[in-house]
Amino acid sequence: MVNPELIDKLNDILRWEWTGVAQYSQYSFVLTGIWREVFSGRFAESASESFGHAKKIGEKISALGGVPAVERDPVKQTGSLQAMLENSLCFEQTAVQLYQEALELADGVDRPLVVLLEEILLEEQEGVDEFTLILRDHESGEMADAITNVG
Repeated sequence: MVNPELIDKLNDILRWEWTGVAQYSQYSFVLTGIWREVFSGRFAESASESFGHAKKIGEKISALGGVPAVERDPVKQTGSLQAMLENSLCFEQTAVQLYQEALELADGVDRPLVVLLEEILLEEQEGVDEFTLILRDHESGEMADAITNVG
């Protein structure tokens, strides 16, 4: 029998991934201005990645005898690129934490699940790294300087 705490944690992850689908999609829809071309596609890709993670986790929950969650957590809506990037970094950091918590519960219990969680954790950590680097340049004003120095 699978630990109910593990199923609950996987459902926490699933709800978080559903949130990512909605939040990143929303950002790709509402972003305007000169940086839309750069970041709208990135947000759409992040939404697709979250959906892929949700699909894998939902299927695993079902395989383990659980019922996959259909709810999501609240979406942080904004029209500010800076806030979108900061929210995205926070989202990815929380995802890393959730996957690490699930790994602790699955370790020694279900090796294939551990491998799945580690693969997704790696992708989530790459998201943390990417948004950290983007924000580093964005906050320092280099994006504004690039706009000013064009032409």
